[in-house]
Amino acid sequence: MIPQSLILFLIFTFNPVALHFFHICFIEERQYTGSMAGEAIPRGDSLNFWQGQPTLTVVGWILRASVTVLWLMLVAKLMGQRETGRMNMFDFVVAITIGSVASSHLADSEVPMMGALVSVATIGALDIIFAYLGLKEPKARRIIQDESITLIENGQIRYDMLAKTMVNLDDLLAGRRLKNYPNIHDVEFAFLESNGELSVIPKSQARPVTPADLGIPTEYEGRPVVLVEDGNIVLDNLERNKLTKDWLLEELVKQGAGDVSQLAAVILDTKGRLYIEHKHKKTANGQDAR
Repeated sequence: MIPQSLILFLIFTFNPVALHFFHICFIEERQYTGSMAGEAIPRGDSLNFWQGQPTLTVVGWILRASVTVLWLMLVAKLMGQRETGRMNMFDFVVAITIGSVASSHLADSEVPMMGALVSVATIGALDIIFAYLGLKEPKARRIIQDESITLIENGQIRYDMLAKTMVNLDDLLAGRRLKNYPNIHDVEFAFLESNGELSVIPKSQARPVTPADLGIPTEYEGRPVVLVEDGNIVLDNLERNKLTKDWLLEELVKQGAGDVSQLAAVILDTKGRLYIEHKHKKTANGQDAR
């Protein structure tokens, strides 16, 4: 089954193509008609920012930058949070390639814009395809993504793996300290993950004590929910938690916060209590007060 993000990507790819076709049919036709009539057509036409030309107007540069940023935001959105949340080697190659291609027409007015947008779309589509293959095919995932490498095994440093990954001892010790395990005797395993981060599995004697270790039962906590944000009631969160707007307003009145527009945030915690944060107000001496 083709991933939905790839379908959306292909659909949105035709947006700049359609604009380019519009440019050929109308803008260039206007220039051709004007030249046949003996009219002087300026080269720095801001409507001609799609095409390469010796000079661009300020408006043309602004349009180029705006379209590029919006296009890159769309590409990044369709590629998913995995691209920005963690980077393996393939993601790194994709990121620097997209950056290089997208910046070409922003530095040189003679570079056409259409080619860069299509190239960015193609690279993004390939990234989505490879990510889908890695999700469905374990063999393809081993080729596309690096596997985790064991740097510490059974409490012993694997110096052969350090040499293979070109990670020196200082980097390994620093990574353990960042994970709050400065003592090598407290670490059972340490792995260099595909995104370049170090993960640590401590020995059972060195891990923090949990309620399960002590046999203490705990209740389900869930997560806090934002009900009011910057003076606006978040109706979706109310409905998701089977609450009503009238209930919220009644609870706010009980706590002396009846004016929702003056609230910066209202958060329902995991125990059913409301945390109310008022917006900043200016006092007579100009200082902020709650």
